[in-house]
Amino acid sequence: SFTRPAGGFCLWLDVGNGEEACQTLWSEVGIKVLPGAYLARPDAAGHNPGAPYIRLVLVHDVALLEPALEKIANTL
Repeated sequence: SFTRPAGGFCLWLDVGNGEEACQTLWSEVGIKVLPGAYLARPDAAGHNPGAPYIRLVLVHDVALLEPALEKIANTL
């Protein structure tokens, strides 16, 4: 599901394992994204709430973003 935010330019996608998804996207289609775990800290139990996510920064125009998002969707 998706809800357009009032502002911002980052999209957090739950992919199950953010680090694995980042490695797959870079090695298979040359797209760099950031694992959500890199932007969060583990809690007292050692659980990192960002671990299942990747963060996409949507700063380019639609002509560049659309094919990149299609590659991401097809790869993951």
